[in-house]
Amino acid sequence: MDSLTTGAAPLRGVAPFHLSRLFGTIIAVGCAVLLTCRAQAAEGLYLTWNACAFEPQASSVRLFACDTDADTMRLDAAFTVAQPVDNVIGLEVVIDIQHENPTLPDWWRFEAGACRAGALRSDVQFGTVPGCADPWTGTGVASFPSYTATQPRGGANQARIKAGAGVLPSDPRTLAADTPYHAARIVIVASQTTGAAACSGCAGKACLVLNSIWIKRTPGAPGGDVFVSTPGPAEANWAVWQGTGANCSAVPVRRSTWGAVKGLYR
Repeated sequence: MDSLTTGAAPLRGVAPFHLSRLFGTIIAVGCAVLLTCRAQAAEGLYLTWNACAFEPQASSVRLFACDTDADTMRLDAAFTVAQPVDNVIGLEVVIDIQHENPTLPDWWRFEAGACRAGALRSDVQFGTVPGCADPWTGTGVASFPSYTATQPRGGANQARIKAGAGVLPSDPRTLAADTPYHAARIVIVASQTTGAAACSGCAGKACLVLNSIWIKRTPGAPGGDVFVSTPGPAEANWAVWQGTGANCSAVPVRRSTWGAVKGLYR
């Protein structure tokens, strides 16, 4: 069966940057509980397995024994904004995958016609566990995620996931500057991991990077849409699969003008 690193002992063999992320998460959890930490007022992106980064059960590392088709992995994308944002009707999340192998293995191929087509989905079923707020207060709807191999840099071992969520334009929301928010959960089902129809490559290491969240506002809202691309402290926008090994720095978003970036994410 799979195992999720949730305590100090399982993390002894994790590379130093993951330990720094653990300390950052502990600090962030304290801030979320006490509501006194000014750092939350800064823009930031967070990506963790199992729960929102501001919850104690969240982890940046996911270990899976690749011995069952019945498991489900949940990747939680979260964010903070530097200033309040009103008239919010949607979010678009961009997560890039970088594998350690020269070519992305079949286990990570989710596009139509590929080995694991249908094993990737997204949702906004965040529940009521404190740590990150639901921007839609239970009424949001998630879109089916898109998956494109070889993006963002054209590498054969890369892929891009885009997932959206939102509410009707008649029901816009306001995001506060001092609150961590859920954006979307990416759900990976372990189908076709074992047996005669198994897709190879489950055991290989991969890095997933939350590169951006596009906050979409009602048409004509002053200032327009908001693009969040700043990682949280200590590479908090990185989450790894099967431990460290893949090059997380191969896929982070490159700084550009908002106009240029907006064209890339449509």
